[in-house]
Amino acid sequence: MDFHQLEAFVKVAETKSFSKAADLLFLTQPTISSHILSLERELEVKLFDRRGREVELTPFGHILYKGALKILKTKDEALFELFKYMNKIEGDLKIYASSIPAVYFLPEKIKGFLEIHPRIKMIVVQKDSMEVINSIEEENSEVGIAGTFVQNPSLEFVPFCCDELVIVSKCNLTANNDNEIEICELLKYPFVLREKKSGTRKTFERYLLQKGFSLEKLKVAAELGSSEAIIQAVKAGIGISVISYRAIEDYKNTGLIKTYRIKGLKMTRDFYIVTKKGRTLSPNAESFINYLLNAGK
Repeated sequence: MDFHQLEAFVKVAETKSFSKAADLLFLTQPTISSHILSLERELEVKLFDRRGREVELTPFGHILYKGALKILKTKDEALFELFKYMNKIEGDLKIYASSIPAVYFLPEKIKGFLEIHPRIKMIVVQKDSMEVINSIEEENSEVGIAGTFVQNPSLEFVPFCCDELVIVSKCNLTANNDNEIEICELLKYPFVLREKKSGTRKTFERYLLQKGFSLEKLKVAAELGSSEAIIQAVKAGIGISVISYRAIEDYKNTGLIKTYRIKGLKMTRDFYIVTKKGRTLSPNAESFINYLLNAGK
């Protein structure tokens, strides 16, 4: 067996999908299938059972998964020490990022970083903010980008950019086309919310509580798992919503969706670089963090 086979095996085990593993590793699905088949032939055991559209580890697969994680971690640690000694910035850099920075902030930053360090391959795993934070705590990645700050003594949160949340609607919410509405107006309309672990939702809830309101007072019509899903729901007329201004900016400019601020309330939030305290960062991760903090200054 080789590292490529083990990496494919681990990704299939974690995503429960050959196609998702292929997307994350930038490979084709037949290549992933070939890696798994080679492992099964070499070990003479079945590693996965099919359960509808998903696959699950067999008892043999569970044993190999634990060993594969240790092997791959040892490989990464060895490369880290080697590259650190050689002061090289090259190889893979995996980042966990919540949806807004992953889609609207990071691509431009990654482009600039790769122009300086072309031998890096960036792997961005999109999760909600709490999943990003948990992934960093569990050391699944060196660097996370999240829209939520939590009190956790084992983690470090460094703000690196700011965003604003706005109310969005397909139709006019004010008679005179004013771009501000009273907070009580939100109670009149069906509302589309992000999922409970979303940083957007947590920030919105915090601002509502400052004004004596709660999410329970809203007429929630749907909860959706991404900013793009929210945009499409608003365009379809399901209800109004709250979203990052960066996510809606292009739609606003075309007139497809209208944006409003709540009177007397500017809903801003920071995005944070999340790292594990006490963990020595690889040259790749350290260089990228420095770039994020200094780009444009």
